[in-house]
Formats: sequence, C-alpha cells, structure tokens
Amino acid sequence: MLPRSKTIYENCSVLDVSGNLLFRAGRKKLDWYLSRNLAHEVDETTIQLTFQNKGNGRSKEPFYLQDMRNTCVVCNSSNSLTMHHVVPYQYRQNMPEDIKSHSSFDLLPVCIECHDRYERHASALKKHLAECFDAPFAGIGWIDRPDVGKAAKAAAALLSKNPRIPRTRLDDLGAIVQRVALDRANLFSDDARQWIEACRDVSEISANENLLRELCAMEVRVAGPDFRSHGEMVVDAVLRSQKNPP
Repeated sequence: MLPRSKTIYENCSVLDVSGNLLFRAGRKKLDWYLSRNLAHEVDETTIQLTFQNKGNGRSKEPFYLQDMRNTCVVCNSSNSLTMHHVVPYQYRQNMPEDIKSHSSFDLLPVCIECHDRYERHASALKKHLAECFDAPFAGIGWIDRPDVGKAAKAAAALLSKNPRIPRTRLDDLGAIVQRVALDRANLFSDDARQWIEACRDVSEISANENLLRELCAMEVRVAGPDFRSHGEMVVDAVLRSQKNPP
C-alpha cells in the first residue's frame, strides 16, 4: 500500500444560513458549493450556505464536527500515512446498510509501519474467525470447469505458433478447443458466440485467434449460484448470534 500524497483531513467547515456548523469537508466540497453560488466564503477554510438546508447534516454528531488530526492513530507519526479501514472491506460490504453507510469513523489514518504490523495481527484474527465460523477464506460454492482449463491451455499452445509442435499434436489441440467452443458457446462474448453458431467448418474454430484469446482468459473456477464468501459467512454468523444470544 502506498502512502497518501495529499493531506488526508483538510478540516474545512460548512455552516448553515444561521452560522451553525453543519459538517466538515475538504476543499473540493467547498469549491463545489461556491462554484454553484450555493454558499459564500467566510474565510479560507469556511463557507456558509446561502439556502435553507433540509436536514441538520452532522450537527448532532460531535465526531464529525471535530478537527481531525493528520497523524497516525497508533503512533502519532505524520509521515507515510494511509487510510485504514477498521473493519476490513470483506466483512463491511456484507453488513446491513445502516451500519456500513456514511461511517467515516471506520476510516482512520495509519502510517505504513503500523499498517504493516496490523496486517500481521489481522491475518491471525481472520484465520481464527474462519475456524470459529467454519468460513474458509476461499468461500464455498465454487464450480470447477476442468474442460475449460484444458481448452485454455490448448488455445495458448495454438496461439504460440511453436514450430516444434507436431502436426498430430496441433490437430489434438484443435479438437480440444473445438469441443469446448461448441459445448460452451455461451461462455464466449456475443460476437464470438454468434460466430461459433454460424461456423460451418469446425476446423476454423481453432484457427480463430480472437476466439482463442477469449478462451485463454476464461476462469477455470467460478462462483456458483450458491457461492458464499468468507466475509458473508462471518457477518451472517455474528448477526445471528446477536439475534439469538446464548
């Protein structure tokens, strides 16, 4: 992870028409209001809206109104800062909307050194969660497509145009590609699929380089209709335990 090149918190202020602090923002947000004549500038870091806002913004939430420090929350260093998610994204994305939306307190500045140290501890904790909730890191519900994998290798060999490959072997590779292209035409792009369906000479399939490239890019393992990620399984288990405490 690379450190941020710009200041993380610019600590600018947005006031309502009565002069009450609504929320903090970056300079870009201030310029947005000013460029649309929706506010006037009070000073370099403060604007006041020129219209009556409908809500109260963050005026009732002290965390969002304070000056945020551009230092690591762990060691207080101001060097090589990154923005760190307290709750890893793989879990956060599966949480209820009311928990994960507009929660800036989950995003904090951490220096590179502290972030690397955190990752080592986080890996151990994630392993523990995987064991506790029977939620493997890879998730469950994958579908393996060995025929696609075999055809992808055959397509790569044909694209290589290696003169040392015997003619009989080239024919075998072509047959592998042709069989998968015909059996799994739905996996190709619309143009390729239509070309396959209209093709009258199957030998042309293994000579179509665009089709071969598509085949090379296909995934051998894909998420099935019942796929569940590690994060989804962990979050669901935690939510169930809160609804039905022991």
